Amino acid sequence: MMMVLTPYRVRQPHWLLWLVAFLLTGCNTTLYKPTGKSPTSQTVTTGSAGVTQPARPLDLQALAKRSAASVIKRSDKAELGKSPTLYVDMIRNSTGSTLDTAKITNVLHTELARSGRFKLIPLEKNAAFQQSLEYQQSEGALNPSTAVQLGKQTGADLMLYGNVSRVKKSRTYQLTTNMMDLKSGELLFTDKQSVRK
Repeated sequence: MMMVLTPYRVRQPHWLLWLVAFLLTGCNTTLYKPTGKSPTSQTVTTGSAGVTQPARPLDLQALAKRSAASVIKRSDKAELGKSPTLYVDMIRNSTGSTLDTAKITNVLHTELARSGRFKLIPLEKNAAFQQSLEYQQSEGALNPSTAVQLGKQTGADLMLYGNVSRVKKSRTYQLTTNMMDLKSGELLFTDKQSVRK
């Protein structure tokens, strides 16, 4: 007598092997381990292969908004006239960490524009002026004669520039902004805002 195998019995062992193989390949673990090479990178290990990926930039948008509000308040007290033209320079990164300074600058620019207190030069034009001028800026200081030259080129009355720094051995970040009169080269005020991350 001949035995007939049903399709279920033939496929069952083959089906189980595929199921086990599928489950085993889907069970990789991810291990995050600092490399010690740089504070801005980390090693991501999935299974047995390692891939180095840059750390995500620190998000300081809330700090930029707070700084813009303070600048608006201080500019009202400084009696700068009605709707002066403002040039917002790219905020510099002095932290040693990865920061999206373009985003911080953009938030500052947007908040200052919303206030209606200033006429702002568009950021796209700012980039062109920054490339053509090549002015020197060290530790938040700007050469007054270079600032006056910038004012003549841009048509701006005022300039807001600054940097983000980190308080040593802490997770506190500080955004320092400076308002300069581009006609005289005079520093009108400096504002400092900080946040702990």
